[in-house]
Amino acid sequence: MQKADAIQRFVAAFIDGIVGYLPAWILAFISFKLIFVGYLIAIAYVLTKDAIPATNGFFGGQSIGKKLMKIKVIKEDTGAGIEGDWGAAIVRQVSLMIPLFGFVDALMVFSDDKKRFGDKWANTIVVKQ
Repeated sequence: MQKADAIQRFVAAFIDGIVGYLPAWILAFISFKLIFVGYLIAIAYVLTKDAIPATNGFFGGQSIGKKLMKIKVIKEDTGAGIEGDWGAAIVRQVSLMIPLFGFVDALMVFSDDKKRFGDKWANTIVVKQ
């Protein structure tokens, strides 16, 4: 399988950022008191988006951004998707939440192996479909 390129990954991450934080924006608009709930939803989505099981043909181990960009996270050793593998999904994303380190980690997609630290820690790769 061919690895996803950096542009596909960045666009997918941008889309997922919008999708993830949309509930926070909507709830803040309704009542500023609800913004905390919105942020909890956003964090839950960001951490687990690649492990969400299929729902009416949607998700199935792909975030909304990855689905639209036609890329998918798979385990490097087996080639299987990480649908339902909540641990791998969280390990992949936690590195991006560390201030400054997350920025460096995001830039790792430009390296020769096109893997972020999160990918290395979870033993995953992002491939084109």
